[in-house]
Amino acid sequence: MSLFESHRPGITKLMILVLAALMLMALDRAGSSVATRINTGLGSITDGIARAAHAPSEWGTDLFLFFQNRADQVATIQHLKEENLLIKGQMQQFFDLKQEVDHLKSLLHGQTTVVPNVLLARMTAINDTPEHRNFTINRGLNDGVKPGQPVIDGHGIVGQVLRSSLTGAVVIEIVSRRHNLSVSLGDTGFIGLLRGTGTRDTLTMDRIPDRYDVKVGDLLTTSGLDGVFPKGYPVARISQIHDDRGQAFLNIVATPVANLDHLSEVLVLTAPPDAPPPPSAATEQANTIDQPGKAIIDAGKPAVPSSEPIAKPPTTPPPAAAHAKTTPPKRDASHAR
Repeated sequence: MSLFESHRPGITKLMILVLAALMLMALDRAGSSVATRINTGLGSITDGIARAAHAPSEWGTDLFLFFQNRADQVATIQHLKEENLLIKGQMQQFFDLKQEVDHLKSLLHGQTTVVPNVLLARMTAINDTPEHRNFTINRGLNDGVKPGQPVIDGHGIVGQVLRSSLTGAVVIEIVSRRHNLSVSLGDTGFIGLLRGTGTRDTLTMDRIPDRYDVKVGDLLTTSGLDGVFPKGYPVARISQIHDDRGQAFLNIVATPVANLDHLSEVLVLTAPPDAPPPPSAATEQANTIDQPGKAIIDAGKPAVPSSEPIAKPPTTPPPAAAHAKTTPPKRDASHAR
């Protein structure tokens, strides 16, 4: 018996584990439904572990709030009531303006603005890695949270849902190194790609033509062209501008407007309950015909055959018969004499 015994697994067990890992990686790469179910199940387990690890902190916070001075609680509640009343009054004006804008868009045959539904979620764990800055929330597939949905706070865009389990979801922040976002640059009309750098307060955008009037403090908002984030939500403000005169381009550094360092609750933008279904091909064709260019569209269509019988054209006699009718008869020699 040696002094230092080795408890390493045998080569057979190691090869089995390696083959199983490669098989799961291949299934996940191919987008198999089996791998998706396995990923969802494992996500539910890890979310439960993260929630259990974060539970003592929540209990301590609840205990502190329970023993907090009652006078402070009453003052806070009164302040929140006043703020809620003020926000409701501002929202009434917003809905009035939205109706006017939708009416103008309907006159111009445009698409009306749909206000997305929001779902309040609480952060349960932080899962930062060198490539991703993400956190876990207590809302999942059972609550209608799906991968790709935007996440915001009271100031602007926080990120989007990376993956969902039944009772929780992982949110990737916009500052993550692998996250890109289509934004509109202030009032210039320029649309570019805003990239994360992996640090908490830094976003970058490269190769902006120098003909655009870009200033420090300009607000970057979502463009809506990526099909994920609705248009017009604040994302970041420009903090630095690097002028590359040799290439006639500008490179900017921006700071997120969302309070990423003090997140406790966030809002998930889900599909609105009254959102219209995606139009089918027949619906799109009908909507196109209803437009003012109907005559132009109809002109390019083949004529519809009429239900009345069409008279047949007269048949042309064969060439031999026509020749026989037009050629004069030959005179008999005896008659000519």
